Amino acid sequence: MMRVRAAKLNLLDRIVGYLNPGAGLSRIRDRTMLASATSPGGYKGGKLDRRATKNWRPTGTSADADLLPELDDLRARSRDLARNLPVATGAIATNKTHVVGDGLVLSAQCARKLLGLTPEQATAFNRAAEWEFEIWSKTADFTRVQHFAELQSLMLGGALESGDIFALRRYRLDPGDTYGTKVQVIESDRVCNPFRMSDTETLIAGVEHSKDGVPIAVHVADRHPGDPLRKPTSWRRVPMRYNDGRAIVIQLFDRLRPDQTRGIPYLAPVVEALKSLGDYTDAEVRAAVVSAMFTVFVKNSPDSESNPLPTTDASGTSGKEEIELGSGAVIDLAEGEDVTFANPMRPNPQFDAFVTAFLRQIGVALELPFELLIKHFTASYSASRAALEMAYHSFRRRRTWLVRNFCQVVYEWVMEEAIILGRIEAPGFFDDPLKRAAWLNATWTGPVRISLDPLKDANADEVDRKNGFKTSQQIMTERTGGDFEDKTEQLAAENVARKSAGINPDAAPPAAAMPAAKPAEQVDEEETADA
Repeated sequence: MMRVRAAKLNLLDRIVGYLNPGAGLSRIRDRTMLASATSPGGYKGGKLDRRATKNWRPTGTSADADLLPELDDLRARSRDLARNLPVATGAIATNKTHVVGDGLVLSAQCARKLLGLTPEQATAFNRAAEWEFEIWSKTADFTRVQHFAELQSLMLGGALESGDIFALRRYRLDPGDTYGTKVQVIESDRVCNPFRMSDTETLIAGVEHSKDGVPIAVHVADRHPGDPLRKPTSWRRVPMRYNDGRAIVIQLFDRLRPDQTRGIPYLAPVVEALKSLGDYTDAEVRAAVVSAMFTVFVKNSPDSESNPLPTTDASGTSGKEEIELGSGAVIDLAEGEDVTFANPMRPNPQFDAFVTAFLRQIGVALELPFELLIKHFTASYSASRAALEMAYHSFRRRRTWLVRNFCQVVYEWVMEEAIILGRIEAPGFFDDPLKRAAWLNATWTGPVRISLDPLKDANADEVDRKNGFKTSQQIMTERTGGDFEDKTEQLAAENVARKSAGINPDAAPPAAAMPAAKPAEQVDEEETADA
């Protein structure tokens, strides 16, 4: 509730109040309301009378009103930067490498206690589910081009470049396929209003909503609007879900505001900065090239017998006479002509410092530390480790987002078909939502965390394991990847092989004797002397 600011009484107020108390009271009330309406707030950033912000009047509009009018240009510019600007290309590639890597690997972990299974039964189901999903992964793509691991990278990259991307559940049993479930990836541009009609209350940017604002369908064009083929475009309405709530369409995007219909490209906050940086870099490169092209102009007398350089090409055809800069070129001038050299002072000694400062700001917006953005680690060990830790948290958040909104949903699609076909038994899967969730419980393993000092990290993990803070599976997931049970079986087989060869698997070379610890005072004295 806004605090009412009382108006101060002036001489006229007192006179009116003395002569007519009713009119005086009305006057004071009206002046009080006027003072409250026009009084400045307490935040300097919201004041209208300050020099720095008096001309800054942004409009307070909805999420769609802020985004949709410029979304097509944002997408096109973002893709252009991703294609042609090394920094933008590297930023998106870094995310794909550290979020998806070779592909997120399924680790089925059904809730055995809730399902009443023994550990052996749960392990058997988990292994069967993982193998069936691996079989399906080879034929996951509706276009029969990519493995499911590659579809993960495609979905992530598309969402980053375009703001969002769609995946449709399709069914087609091709020759040699075990499963007919397919994933069709739809680029964001293809989801649009039919015949480019204007948005309505229920149809916004190709997404149809219910009266409650729930997305219920998408309208998909049969081809990309930028396709060079000149043929009529048709649209297909695809429901978002079945009647029982199961997903048909996946819209992968990072929703930043309530009621936001479409996604914002990853590079949107830095599009202008990246374009300016690219233009500046190109200008500096051209200036450096011109500076390297040192040309000598020779002035001859009119009676000189020497001939100027020919102005025709090797074929003998003559054209317009041109003088071009060249590497070590010598060009004759006629009598009376002269030239003035302009030294461009290139390379620019301030180029690196300026670009570095620019890239630091860009890295903040993209959640990429400067060192990782340019793949150049020159800081101390502690600073580099801190940068990698910050980046890891960003990658982990984006990986969780990808798993929750894409990978896990696709896993549910495949398991439904596997159970219907009888390849996997899961009692109560279609009858009880709780049992369905228990059977579908799983984790996904991605690229491991970068380690600058593996020995230190290994010692820290060992301490955590002994204290019960981490399990061996957690440590393995974070450091090397893989499954604990698979590696345990492999280690057991290796130990048997070592024993058969007469090698004691538990024997380890004796550790080198550590020198006796020096007294603290002596250490301090030596460090001081070395300094």
